Amino acid sequence: MIHDYYLSKFNCKKVEKGNDIIKELAVEKRNIKKLANEHKTNTEVFYPSPANLNRLPRGSFLIKISFTLKKPYTSKDDGEFHIVNEKMTENPIVRDTLTGLPIVRSSTWKGHLKFAAGKVKWEENEKRKIIKRLFGPEPTEDEALKGRLYFFPTFFKDKAKEYVITPLKRDTRTPAKGPISLEVMKPGKKGDFYLLYVPYPRSENFKDEIKEDLKFIAEALKLMFYTYGFSAKKTSGFGVVKRQLNEGKIWTRTSEFQSFSNLHELSEKLLKTLDGMKDERH
Repeated sequence: MIHDYYLSKFNCKKVEKGNDIIKELAVEKRNIKKLANEHKTNTEVFYPSPANLNRLPRGSFLIKISFTLKKPYTSKDDGEFHIVNEKMTENPIVRDTLTGLPIVRSSTWKGHLKFAAGKVKWEENEKRKIIKRLFGPEPTEDEALKGRLYFFPTFFKDKAKEYVITPLKRDTRTPAKGPISLEVMKPGKKGDFYLLYVPYPRSENFKDEIKEDLKFIAEALKLMFYTYGFSAKKTSGFGVVKRQLNEGKIWTRTSEFQSFSNLHELSEKLLKTLDGMKDERH
């Protein structure tokens, strides 16, 4: 099995060409680098288009939340070191492989939103059903049905900065160990969060179930962004955003949208959009 991306572009018959292959590989790598530079400024290509919602089942929603960090955001990259401001930090932030931009991975969003969903004040048995419906079964469960929520990465176009913390002992409030250097996105940096909701499979009380899902999603998003955060070290308040959003939009299959300015409005806007949708067969 070929694991190298560039080598995968060529078949075995080209081995006889020798230097020609090397030249073609070099061209391919230059094209990838050019594409990466283009996507650094145009990250919209990584997100679903509202126009494509008409191909999805009735009741599908696309939510966009453009936020500003109130507290720092950090994450743990697989690498051990990274250079920040000509200094080496031991805790580099996660970066996108193609563009090199700091990102919040889609799997990270799913994990943090699921955590917040568990904190929503709801009847417990019903809450478990909704969480399973939205996020899918646990890995230990023998079910193949996916959840109704689809997540996408968030790209930060600003550079990450160094942030130093000193953990304190709880009893004496003296340093527990030396300063720890982290690479973070500092407060004031902006990002875009996209969440796609696809209500499938259909149920007997389809519209009522969608309404329940949307109300629950709105509560979970509010808790994740305003209370618990979506960052590593969220127990320290990392990853919380400002209440006033830069932009909030909800799209449906008609490509029409509703706007909202903060997450306290989201539930009302989602239900209003749902009530205004015409009944369709699929």
